[in-house]
Amino acid sequence: MTLRKKILRSIPKNLSFYITASLLTALTVMMWVGAFSVSMTIADTYADVFESSVIEDGNFTASSSISETDIRKLEEDFGVILEEQRFRNTELSGSTLRVFADTEKLDKSIMLEGSGLRADTDILLTYDFAKAHSIGIGDSVELFGQTFTVSGLCNKPDYSAMYAELTDNFPDSSNFGIAVITKKAAENIGGFSSFYSVKYLDESRENDFRAFVYNNYGTLQYITSVSNPRITMMTGSGKELEAEFSVYSPMIMLVAVIVIAMVLSRTVKREGKTIGTLMALGYRKSELTRYYMTYALIPAIAGDTLGLALAFPFSRLFCFYFFSFAEHIEYTVKMPFAILALALLIPLAAYSLTAFIVLSRTLGSDVVPLLKGTKKSRISHLLMGSDMKLTLLYNIRAIASNIARSLTLLVGIAVAAMAVIMAGVYQNAYDDVLDNKVPKAMMGGKYEYGFKDFQSENPYGDYAILDVSFGVEGRDSLFNLIGCDDDCEITDMETLSGAEPDYSGYYMTTAAAQIFGIRAGDSFTFYNLVSMERTTVTISDIVKNDILSLVITNKKNAADILGRSENEFNNIISYTPLEIPDELLIKSASLDDYRKSVENTFRAAKVVLNIVKVIGMMICLLVSVMLAGMLIEENRRSISMLEVLGWRGGEIRRLALTSNHLIVPVGFLLGVPLGIGLAKAIAAASAESNGMIMTMVLTPTAFLVSLLIVTASYALSLLLAGRKLHKVDMVECLKENRE
Repeated sequence: MTLRKKILRSIPKNLSFYITASLLTALTVMMWVGAFSVSMTIADTYADVFESSVIEDGNFTASSSISETDIRKLEEDFGVILEEQRFRNTELSGSTLRVFADTEKLDKSIMLEGSGLRADTDILLTYDFAKAHSIGIGDSVELFGQTFTVSGLCNKPDYSAMYAELTDNFPDSSNFGIAVITKKAAENIGGFSSFYSVKYLDESRENDFRAFVYNNYGTLQYITSVSNPRITMMTGSGKELEAEFSVYSPMIMLVAVIVIAMVLSRTVKREGKTIGTLMALGYRKSELTRYYMTYALIPAIAGDTLGLALAFPFSRLFCFYFFSFAEHIEYTVKMPFAILALALLIPLAAYSLTAFIVLSRTLGSDVVPLLKGTKKSRISHLLMGSDMKLTLLYNIRAIASNIARSLTLLVGIAVAAMAVIMAGVYQNAYDDVLDNKVPKAMMGGKYEYGFKDFQSENPYGDYAILDVSFGVEGRDSLFNLIGCDDDCEITDMETLSGAEPDYSGYYMTTAAAQIFGIRAGDSFTFYNLVSMERTTVTISDIVKNDILSLVITNKKNAADILGRSENEFNNIISYTPLEIPDELLIKSASLDDYRKSVENTFRAAKVVLNIVKVIGMMICLLVSVMLAGMLIEENRRSISMLEVLGWRGGEIRRLALTSNHLIVPVGFLLGVPLGIGLAKAIAAASAESNGMIMTMVLTPTAFLVSLLIVTASYALSLLLAGRKLHKVDMVECLKENRE
């Protein structure tokens, strides 16, 4: 007999182990490679598109127009590319269409079908909008009293995600689209609004440029590309998926490592006499170590192969899903070969190291003790003379007889419960956002109107406020400075300290406080996005609001920081809809619209949560089936003896498979704090990017649902493992020579 033949014969005997470890490895590889593939595909696709279209680094509006001569001078003096963007909103087929004049230097359209603009009567439409309204190349559309012919379908990269307003939480490419016409056609139509796009060839001059434009042209609003969801929504989604799955994958592999360590230790102890005989015949410990390490390498290789095969369709499916939220774009699924190599090598290295450590300890004995076999266990005498029921006594002894197996099940159930609990906690957090946080999204109001420019008179009614975005040095996250009247009843200002707010001070919301790490009494320094001037204030207290990143003060303080009159305002919050001319507004939103946007945003996240739940169920099922089979194998002689004594199949089944019942509840309870802790860690990491603080609480309903999922998975594993009881041969077991 050679060791090689013995390896082949061991596979059918340990099939449950190989299947479990291989599938856990495959899940690890599939999720890790798939997530990085999606992230890389998104990043590379948009990097190429942004480069070919010459995407802006920022855009701004100014109170004074910048002439073409001044634009050329600014480009020379500050090392920038600067271009005026002109647009006008209209309606087509009941949906909003934003018509742009064609650009030459920045944010150029990418053609997908048809041809570019060749005449002033030609028009380009964004791909998804055209398809949603059954408009094809060569069709005619009526806009502004003129007839245009659709010459092509395009993608406008500065609208990679179709947000009609920057305050929207979810893109909608069916009800909002972009059209592009020639500059001459736009001039003939008239009534176009304008802003300026800028790209910095010399990034060190950015602050100087922005300060100069503010002082000379009166910058009203400045939006950086990194804070523009129309540009960054997709790249941000890819990075979040990469981060989340990079947390889940190692946890799955940890379960596989523990399973391998337990099975190897058990196998070596069981084959002690064989090992002792082989050592007596001249086999070196290094040879035996290499042989038994093969037990770990087989699931590593099988899992890598299966995981690699699954990673490709998984990547394609997830890419299709994520790109469906963006404006149509041609992409090729990329495979991150460096990550792929690591994903294939890490299981091999981890399992080999685990096997080496286990074997170094278990094969450290001399030949004589191994030839004598393992010492007789004293577990059979545990609790001798106890009055407890036979089933409970048997279960306790079964658990104590193999601590490694019991601990493996404990860890497996804990990790499975952690995944299910985390998904449940996140679901609760989403519901909490919709029910308790979204109502505060307009500071207590139900309608919000943002003006293109500052206003000095309010004939429209309700509460006029100052609302301007500011930045913090070294952070991509922005916050809004709110200046309101002292008697503004619409503002929800419940402080953490319980004190009544004094609007002469500065109050920061809990969302902003967590993002920027600020407490009551701390100094807070920020800069004006348009003038680049820095201001330092002392935060008086923290206001309970987890969905808006704000600093709230009175109008006088806000006006002083902005360099404006305290009688001015640029935003109105109201309880009821107001009649305000559309040409004055840059934003008009309702609380119901905001809620729908948040619901759409959570839709993508819920898909990932469902995947995590399924993975938790699979871990529970795989580990429980394998270990229940081992439990039956270890107690074959006892099961056979019970058959001789007249026990029926159902009675034996209940006795033999119930010992793990004591471990599963403990593992589940261990998984509860782990799941909550993981959910909190992920939420805290994503808070800075989405500006939202999610409350992670496990409700009784979520707890019961999670318990039901784990229990159902465990019950199914017992049904599958129970079939192994029928394979126990009573005669053969009783004939075995047990020392």
